[in-house]
Parts: sequence; C-alpha cells; structure tokens
Amino acid sequence: KNVDDFYNSIFRTLVTFMMENPKYISESAHLLFVAKNLERMGDHATNIAEMVYYVVTGERMEERERGEQPEDGAAEQEQG
Repeated sequence: KNVDDFYNSIFRTLVTFMMENPKYISESAHLLFVAKNLERMGDHATNIAEMVYYVVTGERMEERERGEQPEDGAAEQEQG
C-alpha cells in the first residue's frame, strides 16, 4: 500500500509538472516509467513474502483487497 500511494503521488506530481512545463515531457515520462517499475517491484516483493509465509507455515495468507494492510496477528506472526 505504501508503495502504491508513493507511486500515485509521484504520478500526480509529474503529470502536473508536464502540463506546466511541456519542454520536460520526455524526461518526466522516463521518471514515470521508473516510478511504475518501482511500484511493480513492491508488488513482486509482496508476492515473494506471501510465498515465504506459505513455505514456513504451510498455510496460505488470507486474501486481501489490493493495498489493504495485514491484520496485527498476521503481521506479528510474519515478524516472529
């Protein structure tokens, strides 16, 4: 969720910047691609963490809405 929020913030900022400064559209577009790839890396890290949780516990994590934070019990179990 934090990575998604950060990406959305960068996206809004860069789009606003591009509208106000059209001569920097090319550079801003590259930054948008970088931000999107960082967001995808966060998604992949989440998937890896869920796979590790399954390997360690033998149980699948509960399905969550996209961007929803895990409950306290799940977070404590993951840390411990």
